This record gives sequence, C-alpha cells and structure tokens, in this order.
Amino acid sequence: MDWISHIIFGLTIARLGFMNRPQEWEKYRTIIILVAIAASLFPDLDILGTHRSELHAPVVLAALAGIIGLAYPLSFRPLLSGFLSHSLLDIFLFDNSKDTIRQIIDIAITNDTTASEVNEVVITGVAANGIMLLYPISRTMYSIVLTETTYAIVAMLVLCIAAVTVYLTRRDRDKYQ
Repeated sequence: MDWISHIIFGLTIARLGFMNRPQEWEKYRTIIILVAIAASLFPDLDILGTHRSELHAPVVLAALAGIIGLAYPLSFRPLLSGFLSHSLLDIFLFDNSKDTIRQIIDIAITNDTTASEVNEVVITGVAANGIMLLYPISRTMYSIVLTETTYAIVAMLVLCIAAVTVYLTRRDRDKYQ
C-alpha cells in the first residue's frame, strides 16, 4: 500500500485505541497523532536495505512497541496501532501483470528512457513478495494479491473505516462538551 493509506489507517486504528479514553485523547492528542504517523511509516525504513524485511514482521513491531512503551507508556497504543496497521496493509500486494505501474509512470513522465528507469526502480526497489508474517519463526513471505479492482476496494475500505471513526469520534466528542 502507499504511504497515505498507511497514515490514514494508522491514525484510524490509533484513534479507535483511545475511544474509551476520551480525556487522555483530548489531553495528548497531538503527541498521539505524531507518534501514530511516525509508527505508520517506520517499517518502510527497511527500503534502505531489503524492503519488507524484519521491520515489517508483526512480532518484531509488537516487541518494539512494547519496549518503547515500557519507557514511554503513552506511546504504546499509537506505536502498536501504526506498526501493526502497516503490516496489515502491506500483506496486500498489487498484481502488476497488466503493467499498470508503467502506464501510470508514462502519464507523468514523457521521456521513455526516464520512464523505464523509474519503472525499474519501482518494480525492483519497492515491490515485494509480501511480509514475513511469522518472523522470527519463519522467513516465509505471505501475501494476498490484489487486482486493480480489489486494490481499489481495499483502499475504499480503509477510507470508509477512517470516515466511520471520524464520525464516531465527533459524536463522542459532542457528549463531553
């Protein structure tokens, strides 16, 4: 999934984690949001090495959230929300068999050589075979492959979950004012 989906979904899950703690949310909202955004993007730091390696493994991310949460308890929920929502979205892979990525690149870049180079970087550098769902027990990559249609459905589902969360949050906020 893309970074915008990671942020939206991470923030949504973090907000849901504080639904029963409205006073804590109101008092620390800014720091919670910043931590959730950072945690939602953190696993992609592995793009500097091997993309979707150990930094995408749910067990590793949960342990990291736990360790940091021991030192900074307020950070635990937004860290766990951001980390695990990232893994959940990245288990979905885009089926590029129709060369859709290249078609999108061709719209933005008119120079064929440059477009080919960008396509190669995206396909080899960013694309992955899933996530190591059971790491450290297994290094096997797991994934659910999506077509253009199913990818759009998953993206819309993420947006709908976010919209419902905003609605519930506003409704609950009105109760406390």
